[in-house]
Parts: sequence; structure tokens; C-alpha cells
Amino acid sequence: MNALQALILQEIKRDGPMTVQRFMELSLYHRKYGYYTCQEILGKGGDYITAPELTQVFGELLALWVIDAWQQLGSPSPVQLIELGPGRGVMMQDILRIAKRFPEFYKGLSVYLVEVSPLLKSHQQNLLNGEPVQWAENLQDIPEGKPTFFLANEFFDALPIEQYVCVNGDWTPRRIGEKEDQLYFLDEASVKESCKLYEPHMKEINRRLLKDKGGALIIDYGDDLPAGRSGDTLQSLYRHHHATILENPGQQDLTHHVSFAALKNYLDPALKAELKDQGEFLISLGLDLWVQKLCQSMDQKNATAFKLAASRLVSSQEMGRLFKVLTISIGVSS
Repeated sequence: MNALQALILQEIKRDGPMTVQRFMELSLYHRKYGYYTCQEILGKGGDYITAPELTQVFGELLALWVIDAWQQLGSPSPVQLIELGPGRGVMMQDILRIAKRFPEFYKGLSVYLVEVSPLLKSHQQNLLNGEPVQWAENLQDIPEGKPTFFLANEFFDALPIEQYVCVNGDWTPRRIGEKEDQLYFLDEASVKESCKLYEPHMKEINRRLLKDKGGALIIDYGDDLPAGRSGDTLQSLYRHHHATILENPGQQDLTHHVSFAALKNYLDPALKAELKDQGEFLISLGLDLWVQKLCQSMDQKNATAFKLAASRLVSSQEMGRLFKVLTISIGVSS
């Protein structure tokens, strides 16, 4: 039994069965034992690999979208770039590599990384040393008054959700109990989900885009079905394999399928929001030509591996359809 599991069991014994949202809050974000606080979560040695960790092509193409959107706004300076949940900083490193090719954009650029994990923040600081980057724990800590572009790749899927089960015709929070120091779900009926934490993030993005202009890219796995949709999408990964949800809290990943319909509900009609499959979106940005160009300086072995990694981003059998891209803009073509 790990330390966090002991704390969860203690709380259940004291207060009664625990909701799924509370379990996720403790498992993922406990200040001392939470998954994002103390685990090496990314890469081959972690539990999963994200698109930026797979290939530089992902971040570089996102940079081109941001710079094109900035140019459509009239190339304002200064300008801000905010990334929510920046992982180890790999995506931002790739974005800034391209940004430097556009001196007017880069010289007026301020970058903010919204990060709550001390461990990940340390990785980001080492990787982005010397870049115009600052850190914040929430959006409200970041200054306003400049055109701002928001990036969120696999951020919303890790926000704690509440699950509800239908018992005797009423929807009530799904609960987690304990028996002989083992965690288990008390209710195994039909499940619905909602995420209260979508609201503060999306409302702040909406408010700032209306006030200061800019744009946003939200990339995650999920669907466009409405909030409160039926179905249990909660899943756990441990060392790149699916794991039991209640096993080893704090030591394995917990995520849910994002409801993009729910995210869009918080946007003002003045903002243009468009949802595409990740594959369609990246191909529209010129992924094939970009990969071809980068491979020109590689030997055949490295070029083959590079093309294979890039193909995973757009393949309908891998990330191309599973992941969606929500583009949000004001006065900018998506």
C-alpha cells in the first residue's frame, strides 16, 4: 500500500464513501503524493507519450498556425503565448524554434507556462533556459492587455471529473468505498460524466480573447457529444498499458474523454470555434511537405523513423482521429 492510498482509505473511513472527483483530485494533484507532483510521467520511462514527445513536427506546425493567426491580426506587438499543462516543455521548445525565424513576432513575445507540478516545472526550466518564459499556477496570475494565443495539448483530459450513476431513477455521484483496505466502486450502474473545471478555464480564455484578441488551440482526445453524455470514459495508464482505475493512486495516470461540446458552450458567439480531427488539421497545415523538407538533411534510416513518427500523428488507426483540435479565433480564419 502506498502513502496516498493510505490517506484515501483514512479519509473514506472517517468521512464515508468518496466521489470520483475527489479521488482524482487526490490521485493526480495531491501536493506531496499526487501523480503530477512526484512521478516521471512522460516518455519511454513514463506512462504515456504525447504528440510533442513523439516528433518535433507537431509543435512546429502549431507554431506556424499561431504565427499565421498573429499576422492576420496585423502582426501586433507585444504578444503573449500561454500554454496550459506544458509537460516537460518539449512542445514550447519546438514552437520557439520556429518563432525565432519570425523576428518581429519573437522580439515582442512573452511566454507563460501554466504548471502546478514542481517536477515538470523543473524540466521546463532546464529545457527552456534563456527563452522569454515565465511560469504561473493559473490563468488569473497572467497579465492582461496584450493579444494572447492559448495552447492546451492533453490538458483538459486530466482535469478531475465527476461521475454519476442512476440509482432508483435518480442520478447521484458515483462513490468509492473500502473493504479490508481495498478500494472499490459502490455503484456499477449506467454512468454519466461532467467536469466542473472546464468552466473556469474556458470562461477565462473566452474573456481574454474578447478583450485582447488572439486565438486558441485545444487538442485532446474526446468527442463532440454534449456534456452529461452517457458512458464511462475514465481510464488509467501505467507504463504505457491500461490499468485498473483504483489501483496504485498517485502512481498512474487518470484521464477522461473530453467533451468538446461542453468546452464550446462557454464561448461567446463572437468567437469562431471549429473542431477537426487532428489528422485533418495537421495535414491542412502542410505536414507532408514539412516532413519532406526536414528529412532532406537526414540519412535514410533516420528519415524513415522520422516519417513513421510523423505518420502516427495523422493516422486514422492511431492519433489522427482519436484526437481532436478545437481552434478558437476572433477576426482570424481557422
